[in-house]
Amino acid sequence: MIKGLRSTFVFYLLMGYIFIALVWWMLLLLKISNESYAEKRDLLELNYQLRHLSQDDFAQSAELTQIDKERKRKTYMIFGEGSFFLAVLMLMTWVMHRSLRREADVANQQKNFLLSITHELRSPIASSKIAIQTLGKHRDLPAEKKEMLLNNSLHDMDRLQGLVENLLLAAKIEDHSFSLRTEACNLSEIADVVIQKLRETTAMHQHFEMDVQPEVVVKGDRMALTSVVTNLVENAVKYSPEGSTITIGLSADKEVATLSVSDNGPGIPEEEKKKIFRKFYRIGHEETRKTKGTGLGLYIVQRILALHHGRVNIKDNRPRGSVFEVTLPVGF
Repeated sequence: MIKGLRSTFVFYLLMGYIFIALVWWMLLLLKISNESYAEKRDLLELNYQLRHLSQDDFAQSAELTQIDKERKRKTYMIFGEGSFFLAVLMLMTWVMHRSLRREADVANQQKNFLLSITHELRSPIASSKIAIQTLGKHRDLPAEKKEMLLNNSLHDMDRLQGLVENLLLAAKIEDHSFSLRTEACNLSEIADVVIQKLRETTAMHQHFEMDVQPEVVVKGDRMALTSVVTNLVENAVKYSPEGSTITIGLSADKEVATLSVSDNGPGIPEEEKKKIFRKFYRIGHEETRKTKGTGLGLYIVQRILALHHGRVNIKDNRPRGSVFEVTLPVGF
């Protein structure tokens, strides 16, 4: 981080030096040009005086007109070349500024990702370890307690499996090794299965409201579409307060299927709506964040939908929260 700041400081210092040198060069050339003009004008005027010609003859002479034209030409040339080099310098500075800023953003996102992935991996492993140790030390636990510990461990393993699957899927998408296995997919059935699974595991503190049109069939990759629905609903669960309602809607016409996931969370600021689909991007800083996640879910959603010729849009929910709306062609 300090090395990056030092490099940035040196770059801007160098650009500042070049800018000052360029301005100084322009002023110096103008000074030399003006001095040369004044010298030629004085010599010409002296020549006219020695020939006993009037001041009017001197002022209207072709030689003076030629000297004036040459002066103007040199002045225009100096300003033209100087302006061109200044424009190039400003463009280079702007391009480098954007590049440095993008590099800093990527470094920050990678740092956040490492912090989040460390927590996401450590948490279910530690929880399962504690459950196993408890079962090993206290074999006389009541059956209800044992079942609760086992269910919690299974929940943690499911969460860990989902994380690993997202990591592998993101890696395949990134290096273009992921290929769709298209078939007729019942999107209504996929949504029902995903919601039922989340009801049993992660979404114990939220309520689901389903408005799903039956038998909505699209052409696509079943595993990939399941990942889209799972990531969108898990995202809503993650940011919704306890006791709130998450609404899942699904409808279709002859051409397009529309899936919507609405939550009552804090919502997404307008300036963040395009950024949240970037890989590893999460709003805020990982060291102070309270919500779980790696910044891969929405990235995967957008990339998978692009492969299916679909898209995802974000709208503001009323009175608060967000609505993620997915549109998919029924056939392609």
